[in-house]
Amino acid sequence: DANEVLDSPSPAVLVESATLPVLISEVPAVYPEDALASGQSAEVRLQIDVSILGEVVSVEVVGSTDEAFDRAAVLAARSFRFTPARNDQGQQVDARVEYVYRFKASKAAPVSVEGVVRESGVRTPIPGAQIRAVASDGAVRFGETDASGRFRLAGLPVGTWQLVAAVSGHVEEVVEVQVADENVAMTEFFLLRDEVRAGPRADEVLEITALAERTEISERTLSKEEIRYLPGTGGDVVRVIQNLPGVARAPLNTGQLRIRGTAPEDSLYFLDGARIPIVFHFSGLTTVVSSDLLEEVGYFPGSYSVRYGRALGGLVDLRTRNALPERSNGNLSVDLYQVALFAEQRIGKRSALTVAGRRSYADAILNPILNTGDTTVQAPRYYDFQTRWVRDGEDGSWTDVLFLLSDDRFRFLGQGEEEVVLAGFATTFQKVRIQHLRTMTDGWKLDWVGLAGPENQFFEYQGSSQAYEQQMQFSLRAEASRPLSDERDVGVRLGLEPMLSRQKFLYDIARPPEKSVGGSRFAPREKADAMVWMPSTYGEISGRLGPLTMTPGLRLDGYTAGSQAAMWAVDPRLTGRLSLGQTTSLKAGMGRHSQFPTLRQVLPESDGNPQLTPEQAIQSSVGVEQLVGQALSVDLTAFHHALKDLVVGREDRFRFYSGPPPAGPFDTGSYANEGTGRVIGLESIVRLDLQNTLAFVSFTLSRSERVNRPGEEASLFEYDQPLVINALATQKLPRRWRVGARVRYGSGNPYTPVTNRIYDLERREFVPVYGEPDSARLPPFFSLDIRVDKDFVFRKWTLTAYLDVQNATYAKNVEVQGYTYDYGEEDPVLSSPPLPVFGLRGEW
Repeated sequence: DANEVLDSPSPAVLVESATLPVLISEVPAVYPEDALASGQSAEVRLQIDVSILGEVVSVEVVGSTDEAFDRAAVLAARSFRFTPARNDQGQQVDARVEYVYRFKASKAAPVSVEGVVRESGVRTPIPGAQIRAVASDGAVRFGETDASGRFRLAGLPVGTWQLVAAVSGHVEEVVEVQVADENVAMTEFFLLRDEVRAGPRADEVLEITALAERTEISERTLSKEEIRYLPGTGGDVVRVIQNLPGVARAPLNTGQLRIRGTAPEDSLYFLDGARIPIVFHFSGLTTVVSSDLLEEVGYFPGSYSVRYGRALGGLVDLRTRNALPERSNGNLSVDLYQVALFAEQRIGKRSALTVAGRRSYADAILNPILNTGDTTVQAPRYYDFQTRWVRDGEDGSWTDVLFLLSDDRFRFLGQGEEEVVLAGFATTFQKVRIQHLRTMTDGWKLDWVGLAGPENQFFEYQGSSQAYEQQMQFSLRAEASRPLSDERDVGVRLGLEPMLSRQKFLYDIARPPEKSVGGSRFAPREKADAMVWMPSTYGEISGRLGPLTMTPGLRLDGYTAGSQAAMWAVDPRLTGRLSLGQTTSLKAGMGRHSQFPTLRQVLPESDGNPQLTPEQAIQSSVGVEQLVGQALSVDLTAFHHALKDLVVGREDRFRFYSGPPPAGPFDTGSYANEGTGRVIGLESIVRLDLQNTLAFVSFTLSRSERVNRPGEEASLFEYDQPLVINALATQKLPRRWRVGARVRYGSGNPYTPVTNRIYDLERREFVPVYGEPDSARLPPFFSLDIRVDKDFVFRKWTLTAYLDVQNATYAKNVEVQGYTYDYGEEDPVLSSPPLPVFGLRGEW
């Protein structure tokens, strides 16, 4: 062809040359596919360094008419061979020449080998992998994979070739192909990732050299990849939150989140900013949404922005992954409790469909074993299902439609002439979520998400008593934001968050003896059906002045229940962050947080009080974040919550609980905004994140007090835990092993002791006499959990086997205080014995 070698010596390489290098072995380039189809030609000017042996040392593009041809020309030139350059004395010397590679479609060499390079097990395409082809006579050709992991080699002589694929962090692989005339040899590589040397898989590699700028001062985010192997969590991303600062330990491993000295029902759960009723299945074993759908979990213990409201406690926001999968993939997992399936399918270039679900099978195993007497036990059973369609628009938009449902229930049945339900419980919901995101060219982001569907809680007792709470809820979040950036020192966020629901409830349950008042064992029957309308709007401005960022905001919430009650809440909030250098940041926040009464508390037909006002908490916090090198980070925060207008009264009425119900004595007065309280504390997390090691230690020191009625003495809140410490670590080992451990220590919860008992002759049963409220405390809690994982990587899928042992030391912790039938002795409920949980997870 018409390619040329031009004399262009470089003083740094060649001082004087009497004989220039001569090209003796030219290699045809792989013609770009689109250019070949269109007949496009091009020229690429290369600068080639030639060694004293005539081998190509380096190739650089110095002139080009089309970038599409550059890489093809460079790869071809790497395989050139030259006669060595010589100086005046005839000695071989290094040289630099310029070479013009002219591409002509009519002279394009045919493709000889075509293939793709993927990562073993997960089958993810690997871009930038180097391909080296070696013939039986020693001839060498070079190639490289593109963004989709594909490569091509052209013009290879007929014969046997060995192909070697190599990329950093992976074990190279060699395959043998036969090149024949007029045929394209197809091949596929599966490279095994060396995770001990290269770290975990990641779509992006981010090197943190400074604290990231943000306006939230208490948000802590968790990615699913970094916590999948943490011990005691079962690979569930949300269960890790129970180990973070500010969260008190829940008894019996239930799914309660007791955040900063508040009740579990004072905290809220969101999915992409839209509220969902629960986040855990019964007993807290797993999240109601597949972890594989989630990108990260946002945890807000307090002092959060005006974007969230209607709660005195903390928040959990499950955030789905807003990116199309690179390929179709899935996994199937089985353990002692459940089986779960996840599958993701690409649909064209812009869309994807996901299906996920899980079901427990403890009922199928335990029911035949337990049902041998006069009582039939239907063991707890749960399942969930999600399906999601997403589309990534060419205009920078993102749209997805998600359907999800969850169903938990269990029952105890008495056998006789007729089967009678002794006790039963169920909680279910079904939701449709629609989300649309759009990024504008001027920096504005538009985000709206709508959520609709029914929710239901149901309880039945002894066949004649029942209770339920039902609602059909519609919620919307419409938000426009323009965040801070390198070019912009002012950020804005404006939003609407209305919520409309039709709520029904029925409480018709006989009281247990300890709740009896005046000899009556039956609470008044309560039933209502009403529309609840909760409009909301919020806005905030973030301003940056040098190292200081301030974010004042205002949130306005309304509440109406039919024609019976109406109220408003105005919540101003202010947060600030001061950066001291690249590794230190001071943060502070203060604001009002409001929570509306429940429907039963305001409706007269349920002995409610329509004059109630929102409960309020003035939350204040101050803290510091410090990076120590690039692996160690420290976060220390002090907080204070001043609570007022708390709704008290009617504690003898039936309520749904997410854990063990509280013991008496109970405030049986009318509902009123007469409760006050305070929570004060210090929380910290120290995190070490190395290539093969992830560890963190969190601790919380706090005190939570309440005063139910004016004039009463302050007492400890029933969920108060002065000291909670959690230490978790996981370590990668050679041969794809991983080990981890978790140590937990926590103060016991306060409780009201039984000091005496009375025998009721009319009812023929003992009635307890209680001492001072919350004057006793359960013993401290200690637990050691251990986890071992092993990955078996095959060419197209990966099998992970794990063993998770909870309470490995068999610490007999008191979880809930109980008593004998006559209240003569304490009979506490203890922690479960060590339970080795073996599981398998296959990914493809």
